[in-house]
Amino acid sequence: MTELKRPILYYDDRSPPVRSCLMLIKMLNIDVELRFVDLFKGAQFDKDFLALNPQHSVPTLVDNDLILTDSHVIMIHLAEQYDKAETLWPKAYKERIQVLNRLFFECSFLFRRDSDLMSEIMRKGLDQVDAAYHERKLKEAYQAMEQYLEKQSYMAGDQLTLADISMVTTLSTVSELMFPVLASQWSHLHCWFATMQQLDAYQVNRMGLSKLRHTMQQTGHFLFPQQED
Repeated sequence: MTELKRPILYYDDRSPPVRSCLMLIKMLNIDVELRFVDLFKGAQFDKDFLALNPQHSVPTLVDNDLILTDSHVIMIHLAEQYDKAETLWPKAYKERIQVLNRLFFECSFLFRRDSDLMSEIMRKGLDQVDAAYHERKLKEAYQAMEQYLEKQSYMAGDQLTLADISMVTTLSTVSELMFPVLASQWSHLHCWFATMQQLDAYQVNRMGLSKLRHTMQQTGHFLFPQQED
C-alpha cells in the first residue's frame, strides 16, 4: 500500500489567490508543506517548476499524484478533503452551485481587473497608469459585490464559504492599495469586508498584502496613495 504524503503548496503570498489558499489551510488546520516561488525574481520560470506547471503560476498544489494549478480548484479540493462541517463548500446542490458561480465571478471579473491594474503598475510605473480607467472597472466589481450582499450576509448566502475567502484577498489588494471600499458608497460590501477582517485566518492575508505593498513600492520606486475611509 502506497504511503500518502502531505500536500505541497508552491506559493508566493504576495499573490491574492495564494493568500486565499493559505487562509483556507489555516482555517481547516491542514498540514501542508510550503515551498516558496519568488514571482518577482522569476522563479516561476525555472525549468523544474515549468515541468510541474507549464502555466508558471502559483498557487500550485501537489497532493500525491494530483497536480492542481488554479486557486479555486485547489480550495475546492482541500474543502472536499478537510471541511468536515461541509459549510465552506456545501453539499446541497443549490448552495454549492451558487458558491461556484461566485468563484467564477472572482476569477473572471474581480481578479482579472485587479491583475490588469497591478500588472500595468509593475510594467509602467504608478504615475503612467490610467488610474481613472482602472478605478471605473474595479468599482463596477465593487457594485456587483454590493448587490450580492443586499439580501444576504456573505457572497453566496448567509454563511461563510469558499467564495468569501477567494474574494476577500483580491478585494483587499485593490481596496487597501488603490481604491478603498467606502461605507458611504458600498455599505454592505464595507460591512462584509470588516467582518472578513475579524477572522483569525485573515492575518495571513494581511501579512502577504503588506509584503506586496513593500515589494511593489521598492521595485517601482513609488508610494501607493494614502487611504482614508
